[in-house]
Amino acid sequence: MNEQLKQSTRAFLNKRRLVGFGIILLAVLVFVFLKNTRPVQPGVEVKQKVWPIKTMAVKLESLSPVFTLYGTIESNALVTAASPVAGVLESVPVHEGDEVTEGQLLVQLATADIELPYQVAKADVADTEAQLNLQDLNYQANLKRLEHEQEVLKIKKQDVKRNRELLQKKLLSQSLLDQSIEALTRQEFSVVGAELSVKENRVKVEQLKARLDKARANLEQAEINRQRGIVHAPYAGRITDVHVSQGDRVNINAPMVSYYSIDSLELRAQIPVAQTAMVYQAMHNGESLIAEFDFNGISYQLPLLRLDGQAQTSGVDAFFGIPADLSLLRPGDLLKVKLLGRKIKKAFAVPYSAIYGSDRIYLVEEGELQSKNIELVGDTLVDGKPWALIKGDLTDGAVIATTHLPNAITGLKVSDLDAR
Repeated sequence: MNEQLKQSTRAFLNKRRLVGFGIILLAVLVFVFLKNTRPVQPGVEVKQKVWPIKTMAVKLESLSPVFTLYGTIESNALVTAASPVAGVLESVPVHEGDEVTEGQLLVQLATADIELPYQVAKADVADTEAQLNLQDLNYQANLKRLEHEQEVLKIKKQDVKRNRELLQKKLLSQSLLDQSIEALTRQEFSVVGAELSVKENRVKVEQLKARLDKARANLEQAEINRQRGIVHAPYAGRITDVHVSQGDRVNINAPMVSYYSIDSLELRAQIPVAQTAMVYQAMHNGESLIAEFDFNGISYQLPLLRLDGQAQTSGVDAFFGIPADLSLLRPGDLLKVKLLGRKIKKAFAVPYSAIYGSDRIYLVEEGELQSKNIELVGDTLVDGKPWALIKGDLTDGAVIATTHLPNAITGLKVSDLDAR
């Protein structure tokens, strides 16, 4: 009984295995059939994106880097006219900001205040000259008197000598000899008096000569003060300050009016320490450096005149000439200029959009970007706009990508917009 049951169970399991195998085989056959009979789909071609960009061709040349400077207008001929004497102002016909011509009246003191000291000094000179002439006459007269007294003294000495000889010969009395000796003594005193008079006259003459020199100096100063009391513009210029008004009483050396020559205007701007070596070398070689200033759509050239005598840690001050066409500028005006540096050979200017980082650009070769290392040497101006000035292993005709792509990489496909 048990044996039959085992055989029946074994036969049932075998049948189930056959049925399962058949189902699997059927599924495989169906899969193969469906795979072989399904329609064929066409293949999809994947294309790389081409980026449109702008480009420019390399043309190597000698270019000047451009540096931005800020400076202030100054004048090297700013003058303040001061009052030469104390007095009242008779006329002040100018105002601050006025342009004046050479010889134009700026300010005038009252005539009495500048004319009276001159006339007093002139009279003092005349009086001293008269006293000197009189004293000189007295000196000449006393000198002749001295000469006469000295001649008389010689005669008196001869008389005494002769009388002594006669006394020895007993041809003359002692009393007559004594009288001649007394006369000689009186004459000696006369000579001494004449000598003192001559010396006194000589001292007075020298004193009067010194006084006359002083009087003439005072007269010369009075004449200068008279001229300075009427102030005329020594050159064409502009009034910066008027310190007084008509009718004011001013003290000696009080400032009256300040002005400067229009031709004396300069721009004082500091050259940064990074560019001082370039400027020093250019000036040492005798090269001219120019700063450009744009005003009302016109570009003006300001030549570098000189450098300050003392440098600072931040750089050195430079002085640039102001052309006559910019005479409307005033001291104190702030200017922004572009300093053109020494020319750099085999350089090339590109827009800053072509620069990646600080030392890389991309060339376009056969429609693909190729990375190229370069040296950024400064700025330059192209059509009034700042461009980067670069150097590197570049050749004329090479094509540079000027459109800045955020995903730029060597091998990236590009196309030139201008070539479309």
